[in-house]
Amino acid sequence: MPQQITALLLPLLSVIAGFFGSLYIDNIPQVWQEVLVWLPMILAGVAVMMAWHFNKGRVLLVVALFIIPVCDISTLGDLKNLSSFVTVIVFNAALFSYLTERGFFNRFAINRIALLAMQLLWCYALYTDWVSINHMTGHLASTASLNLPLIIMLAILSLSLLFIVSKWWREADFFCACILSSLLVVIILNTVMLTAIQQNILLSSVFLLWCLYLLVDSHKMAYIDDLTQLPGRRALNERLVSLSKNYAIAMLDVDHFKKFNDTYGHDMGDIVLKRVAKNVAKVTNGGRGFRYGGEEFAIVFANRTKKDIQEALEQVRTTIENEVIRLTQANKSKSTNVSVTISIGAAFSKPNRKAEDVIKVADDHLYKAKKAGRNKVMMEARGGR
Repeated sequence: MPQQITALLLPLLSVIAGFFGSLYIDNIPQVWQEVLVWLPMILAGVAVMMAWHFNKGRVLLVVALFIIPVCDISTLGDLKNLSSFVTVIVFNAALFSYLTERGFFNRFAINRIALLAMQLLWCYALYTDWVSINHMTGHLASTASLNLPLIIMLAILSLSLLFIVSKWWREADFFCACILSSLLVVIILNTVMLTAIQQNILLSSVFLLWCLYLLVDSHKMAYIDDLTQLPGRRALNERLVSLSKNYAIAMLDVDHFKKFNDTYGHDMGDIVLKRVAKNVAKVTNGGRGFRYGGEEFAIVFANRTKKDIQEALEQVRTTIENEVIRLTQANKSKSTNVSVTISIGAAFSKPNRKAEDVIKVADDHLYKAKKAGRNKVMMEARGGR
């Protein structure tokens, strides 16, 4: 399944579940319906507390943004004077998608909240007629009298949605996928006539979605290496304890990496590690790649023959060897084409041999590959295959 669809699947299912839940709200007891009036605020509070715990300032901004309909849900019923609020929601959703995470409560978060607050105050001024701009508060679906303010508003909405979709598609970004699903709820609220309790259910699904986002993101932080996007050391440890009796572990190391860093700098070294990791992630024959630490990677094979493992490792080695990496140093105007090689050592499981011992034996064979001239695959002679 494409990564873009995978990133969108959970957010979209959450919104769909909320929509269908709102259609059957009359089937639940009346006492629960009265509780549901407070559910959006409760879930929004939970999302804010979780964002504070995980130090996610962007989620705080998103929750503040999508809580707008909760604060004055009556405006959603008659669809009056909603265009400016919808424009603010969509525009800021696009803005938040491209913002760098800066933490929950610091000067960056305060500045961003102040920017959002100023926009909302301007919308409130329009809504209460403190200021008046002709046709600015017309409903977006009405095209009977197109005018410049309405055209500008529609342009902002279209461009904002385009930027969000673009980033989601290019990067399979889970944050953008959650933004898109949340905006789908805003669209439903702005186009479908629903009761107040149905609106509460839909809005609750939005805040529940952002709670799920924080859980998924925290899991990713714990198990996925931030630089290479490969599963990290903790994921490797959990994989090792779940392996069957027959498995193999290969240890990979970038040749002369310290010398490369000294020559080109650590930023260029990070680029090389990313490219190596990209090829390690594509390992065939059932292998799974991990970032072990530094310039070292691991690949785990379960229930594979020695021939299959040798073939997969040779493919990874040759692919990396033949790949040309274009580097541009910040203090130099010219680009440089470089290539790197890797050395690989592999070992097999045996009775009474722990996974840590298999890694140690694989490391020993890795060093043998280094001593033999590098850019080689060295495998344990007796693997029982």
